[in-house]
Amino acid sequence: MEQNIIIRGTGIYTPKHEVSNEYFVEHFRSLGVDVDGLMKHLNRQKRFLADRDESSLSMGYEAAKNALTKLNLNPKEIDMIVFASDTPEYNSPTNALKLNHMLGAENAHRVFDTNCNCIGMLVAMDMIAGNMQQRASVRTSLIVGSMHVSSVVRYKDSVAYPSFGDSAAALVLEKVEEEEKRGIIDSEYLTDSDYHDTIVLPECGHSKELLYEVPKEKRRLAWNPFDFSFLSDNWAKIITRLLEKNNVKIEDVNRFVFSQFSDADNLLTLEKLGVDKDKYIFIGDQYGYTGVSSPIVALNAIWDSLDKQGYLVFCSVAAGYSMNAVLYKL
Repeated sequence: MEQNIIIRGTGIYTPKHEVSNEYFVEHFRSLGVDVDGLMKHLNRQKRFLADRDESSLSMGYEAAKNALTKLNLNPKEIDMIVFASDTPEYNSPTNALKLNHMLGAENAHRVFDTNCNCIGMLVAMDMIAGNMQQRASVRTSLIVGSMHVSSVVRYKDSVAYPSFGDSAAALVLEKVEEEEKRGIIDSEYLTDSDYHDTIVLPECGHSKELLYEVPKEKRRLAWNPFDFSFLSDNWAKIITRLLEKNNVKIEDVNRFVFSQFSDADNLLTLEKLGVDKDKYIFIGDQYGYTGVSSPIVALNAIWDSLDKQGYLVFCSVAAGYSMNAVLYKL
């Protein structure tokens, strides 16, 4: 029998405050900057920004509740909680522990936070699947990814500010014993740390963050423009490697679930793989780029109607940069 780690279901949360492209076009026009071309290239229409009383933790809690409600799952059935974010509400205690309390998940004794930036939920899927296979006592895990970018972005940043949105996503993994192998199968990674100083939060570093002489802007996200035309070539490379080492044909992949930052780069990756765009989901036009949560927000949009056969390929990229791809058999 196979010990399969499967996706039982998903949930998301988006704030109520909806912001269209027009706001950002006018905002940057007043600064003498044109962002209309970038919005069209990235395929943006609208995004949602958190209210003042919201945080990555509160959004994560709502996403978790949404997933548990849809699955009719009692929080007491959860054995592990993992919170993935590069904008965590707390460093101590862990946000996962806070979620344990907020949800009433009293039997989830394994609780911890991770930060792999935008690939955080995919890395958590990969790592937690292996952990669950090794631990007989862990049968159900809750992974929550949340991005509160509006709390850290610079309002003169013509790339990050108009491109990103706030949101959270939740993913429930379950261990099942079955005759055939399915669920989370394998992963592939690629890291090139030469880009380590292109996207930095906070720019001043945490050791300087609370010093009164440090300008407020230095405590926020620094996005230094760089050429990321390498993205489609390297995504195609790691996806090809992932499929080849698992003897999976590209035509057997049901859907490709990518980072939702750039529609154009995603489509270019598909072109290089020889894949038709009808196997691809893009929700970045409706939600903006939501970082760590973005692949699961996309998955949530198709999960209930997905033809449960073949494979899924998840792929994303994180600051610095690191890439990963995850292979999932439906």
